[in-house]
Amino acid sequence: MANRFTLTLSQLIQTIKQPPSPATQLPYPKLRNFIHDVMAEGRRKNIINLLFEADITSLRHHLAEHRAKTAEHLSLTACIAKTLTCAIDEDRSMHAYRHGRSKLVVFNDIDLSIMIERDIEDGTLPVAFILRAANHKGISEIHEEIGEAKIAPLGEIGPMSALEKYFFGLPSLLRKTIWFFIRRDPHLFKQLVGTVGITSVGMHTGGRMVGIPITPMTLTLSIGSIGKRLVLENDLPIEREFIQMNLGADHDIIDGAPLVRFADQFRKKLEEVSALGHPLQMN
Repeated sequence: MANRFTLTLSQLIQTIKQPPSPATQLPYPKLRNFIHDVMAEGRRKNIINLLFEADITSLRHHLAEHRAKTAEHLSLTACIAKTLTCAIDEDRSMHAYRHGRSKLVVFNDIDLSIMIERDIEDGTLPVAFILRAANHKGISEIHEEIGEAKIAPLGEIGPMSALEKYFFGLPSLLRKTIWFFIRRDPHLFKQLVGTVGITSVGMHTGGRMVGIPITPMTLTLSIGSIGKRLVLENDLPIEREFIQMNLGADHDIIDGAPLVRFADQFRKKLEEVSALGHPLQMN
């Protein structure tokens, strides 16, 4: 027994004395505190997820027609965002927030918090761009604002404002204290975070893939990959395009059945291109 203990202790000492392996040490970006805070707030919510897909063949056809006629390229993300706001406009309880224990706040304006990947220091970071009152904006305006957010300097206006950049550089304890007040005031939460989340991390990959994020929002849409497959139409095989998606919802506010009904309405709007008009409604 003593010999075994001596041998174990000797091996432990030898392991500790090993020289460090060759490596490069880099500073940890302070702006990644944004990810830490979002994850921490998201873990406070009882999130349920609904995976589904939508046929976007007609939508792609409409976009191609519009591009051919006007030379204006509208992104699929902007079209999906516009369709989502139209669906929420018909049932605004999907972006309600609790106020205390006995009240719900249902906002008239839908503020989309759209995740955009940006370069920071020696890497990249997803940052949130809040598209204000998206339900009152046309698809062209939504497309333009998303495009501008992808190139706007960080720490100024747009995504990751000067205030946000300063905030995420604060010590963890101070940030947690501030979050305590933010999460308890739906109006402040809307102003700083938005009301509905959208992430398209899996949109540009192959196969069937979609992310299931940890989210602090009442409703978050994750846009996944696009794939083609054959379906039968009038007993004939036709190739169609399908997009994978996930809706994450706060189960304290949204139950499973209403979420399924909402997802079905949202899917139908995408497939029928009804939210965009025919031809495409720009405003």
